[in-house]
Amino acid sequence: MSPFEREAVFLDLLEEAIKNNSTHGKLLRKIRKELLGFSQERYASLAGISRRTLSDVEQDKESITLTTLNRVFKPLGLRLGLLPRQTHMMQELLTNLTQHGEPNDHP
Repeated sequence: MSPFEREAVFLDLLEEAIKNNSTHGKLLRKIRKELLGFSQERYASLAGISRRTLSDVEQDKESITLTTLNRVFKPLGLRLGLLPRQTHMMQELLTNLTQHGEPNDHP
């Protein structure tokens, strides 16, 4: 898969998650397996977590903290955030971000 094809698949998977058609765990598992071809052990090591914790995230266990989720998605250049549930508000937000650029990135 070329870098452009990989990016397109990545963006499609993110869109599924944003539209609530995929959970965080399913998204991570698809990216890890289909795009990266990483084992749980390899990805867990990259993210600095245990393989068991990664497994729990991929199974969408309720006990996973926001800190852990952010740690898991950090190697992918992603972080969790708040998004409006209403479609019109989401569209307005994305339009504003596109027109004005991304807000300052604060840790």
